[in-house]
Amino acid sequence: MKTVLRLSIIIILFSCNKNEAPQEQVKNDCIGEYTTEEIQDTLVSAFFGLDNALPSLLLCNQQGGLIDGMPVNFKFPLDAFSLSETDFEVLDSLGKIHTPICVSLAPANENGENRTVLLLGEFGTAVTNPPVEVRVVGDLFTIDTFSGESVCSEIINLNGITTTNVIPLADGPSLFFAQKIDGNLNECNSGTQTIQVAWDGGITPYISGDIESDLFQYYIGYSDSSGVLIPHIPISIADIDDNDNFHQLCFSTSDE
Repeated sequence: MKTVLRLSIIIILFSCNKNEAPQEQVKNDCIGEYTTEEIQDTLVSAFFGLDNALPSLLLCNQQGGLIDGMPVNFKFPLDAFSLSETDFEVLDSLGKIHTPICVSLAPANENGENRTVLLLGEFGTAVTNPPVEVRVVGDLFTIDTFSGESVCSEIINLNGITTTNVIPLADGPSLFFAQKIDGNLNECNSGTQTIQVAWDGGITPYISGDIESDLFQYYIGYSDSSGVLIPHIPISIADIDDNDNFHQLCFSTSDE
C-alpha cells in the first residue's frame, strides 16, 4: 500500500550567509490545482530572526549600523527578477509601517528553493515592539517549479497578500515546507528517496561541538500505512553546508 512520508522536527539555530546566482529555469510538467483560499495562504510566515545584529553596510551597501533580519516564507517559488525591497511592508506592534532597506533570496536561492526572502532593515524590537504583520505591496510574482520537484506551483501576482503569522525571535524556527525531490535537484549520494525540508527561520549546519552524525537527532520521517506510523531515520542529510534554511533528507525506505 502506498504510504505518505511525514516529518517530526527539533528546532536548530538561525544563521545565513551565501550568495549564488540563480540558474536557468527548467519547468516542471505538473499543473498546480489550488483553491482561492490556498493561494491567499501563499505567504506562510515571517520570522523575526535577528534584532539589530546584521551590518547594513555589508549586506545592503548602506550606512546605518546594525539592522534586523526577517526571513519571509512562501508556499511557491518566487521570480527573482520581480523582487524588490519596495514589495514589502512590515507593521510593528505600535502601528508603525517599515519598508526594508534591501531584500534577498540568498542564501536559499538554489534551484528547487527560492521560497524564502530575507528582509533587512529596522522592523521593531524583539521585546517591546515586535513586528506583527508582513504585507506584499508590490508586483512580486511566483514562478513554475523545477523538474524534479514533487510540489506544483501557481504563477500569481502576490500583491495584496499579507500574513500575521510573525514568529517571535524567542520562539525559534520550525519547518514550513517539505517535498520529495529527484533528478538533478537531488544531492543525496545514498538512499532510495529524498525529502527536501525548509525551516522558516534559517538554521546552522551544526550547533557548536556537533558532528555530522548529531544531525540525525533533528529529523525523523514517518510512513503512514493504514493508520500505523512507522518511524524512519535518514541515512544521511545533504545540502547542509551552505547556511540556508533548506536540507535534504536521504531515506532508505521505499515508502512514499
